[in-house]
Amino acid sequence: MQKICNFILAILKWPLALFMVYAFLPTLNADIQMVQQTFNSEFFMNFVFPLIGMICLWFFIPGMSGAHLSIFEHELTHMLAAILTFHRPMSMKIEVDRGGSFGYYGRGNWFITLAPYFIPTFPVCIIIFGIIWRHFHGEMPSFLIPVLGLMFGYHLASNFSQIHTEQSDFPKAGWLFSILFLPTANLIVFALVWAFAVKEWAGISGWSAIWIKNLQEFSETFLNNYLAIRS
Repeated sequence: MQKICNFILAILKWPLALFMVYAFLPTLNADIQMVQQTFNSEFFMNFVFPLIGMICLWFFIPGMSGAHLSIFEHELTHMLAAILTFHRPMSMKIEVDRGGSFGYYGRGNWFITLAPYFIPTFPVCIIIFGIIWRHFHGEMPSFLIPVLGLMFGYHLASNFSQIHTEQSDFPKAGWLFSILFLPTANLIVFALVWAFAVKEWAGISGWSAIWIKNLQEFSETFLNNYLAIRS
């Protein structure tokens, strides 16, 4: 299964990169539309304020970018991506001064390498916890959305601090692919977390409808302009 996953990911790599470039503007527009449609004072206090507060704390408190928790989340995401693509974990090291490292058996793939730069592991864990809680209690816990805001802010700040030219993961996955893929991937993840915080699955469904509509309109405009130039 590991070889099959690696083969499929290798085939999808550059078509996906090109799609992400093509989808960047429609995705950005869909995110802006969603924020405009869902932003209100209650949502600000429950989700946006904790999110912004955590980002501010990250940059104002010295040493947070090298904290154990940030490094642990990064390496944990590598590990989860490896497991999802049938690579057996071998080792994980977390050192504040030197950063972290994760080893696994097998050839690896770009998904394992880039996963920490667009997958918000802690927020995803919080969402899963909320879904399980709702299954047993009938509703989401009242503290879920503020905590989700805090941890998503933590993810955004941590992600931003880890994107730099000395980062060894980007040459491994390919600089060009990383540049083409990650911006749109992060816009999609931002939208999914924000939409879930607004109305859970209904929020995600609403954003998806906006996104698909934007992609269709962008495609029609692109095609019409192309035909106009050809004629």
